[in-house]
Amino acid sequence: MADHIVIGIDCGATKVMVQTASFDRELNRVTPGNTNVEYSYSDHSNWNENFLPINLDIQRNEYSDGSISLTETEINQGSVIIETIQKAISDTNTDSAGLCFPGIKDDKGVVIMANGPRIPDLVERIEGIESLFNDSDCCVLGEWRSTVGKMQDCKNAIYIGGGTGIADGIILDGKLIDFNRTEEAKRSWELQLPDGSVESQLSPASMINQNNKLYGSNINTLVELSESDGCMVIFEKAIEAFSFLIQDRIDFFYINNSIIEKIVIGQRLGAFLINDNQELGKMIKSSTDIPIDFSSDRRTAALGAAWEKACS
Repeated sequence: MADHIVIGIDCGATKVMVQTASFDRELNRVTPGNTNVEYSYSDHSNWNENFLPINLDIQRNEYSDGSISLTETEINQGSVIIETIQKAISDTNTDSAGLCFPGIKDDKGVVIMANGPRIPDLVERIEGIESLFNDSDCCVLGEWRSTVGKMQDCKNAIYIGGGTGIADGIILDGKLIDFNRTEEAKRSWELQLPDGSVESQLSPASMINQNNKLYGSNINTLVELSESDGCMVIFEKAIEAFSFLIQDRIDFFYINNSIIEKIVIGQRLGAFLINDNQELGKMIKSSTDIPIDFSSDRRTAALGAAWEKACS
């Protein structure tokens, strides 16, 4: 039987990535195709570079009350994202696309968003999309259910994808944990330290922002950060957050009568750490006895979305 061709679309905070893939039903794996295209939201004339998300407590309260009240800036920013996704789908000329998105979602759209606008009617505004997949889950699935993933043979593992935020993933006893259906595991942005959340100290964007605010600098990448005089202050906070997160995950596996066999760190953070000469990578590996693998493949979320679509 011929492999099924499907498109995975990864919607991030700054861009959309489209990846073709073939799905092998017998192996239950996707293999990346030759097409990989990115669409930046900033290419749209109405993109607001200075957009600030609504306070998360307000978002949670509005969602729980069933009265989401979008601001004009949210509506405008959301429209840019919708139009960018529509262009990506149109350019691929496909009727089989899986779409993953950050934030808290219901069956209609994005209802709580830490790094962007809420888009509660996203599904009905994009033709051909019947549901949204979770971006963090898709990052894990791209490492677990693709032929290029770092977690292909894992039954008990955790994933940490670092970019604008943190994509969290847990595989327990060969099953992907749904954070929306368990009280035992929290996402990085929900885990609080004295100086903020785990996400606010461990994600690349947050580390860079912390450095720029603390030292009045204007760096844009983790490489630049690693070469700055004050990098160790930022890295030590990142290690504190990483250790806190890993201990939380160890406790989760313990109460479920299991242990973590592997940690995979991916996305922009993994791509940075994969260089053995990076001090932060050495600090992370020395902070735990659990085996750690770094992944530099930025296609994983799109591949996970393709796998989800192929299986739906």
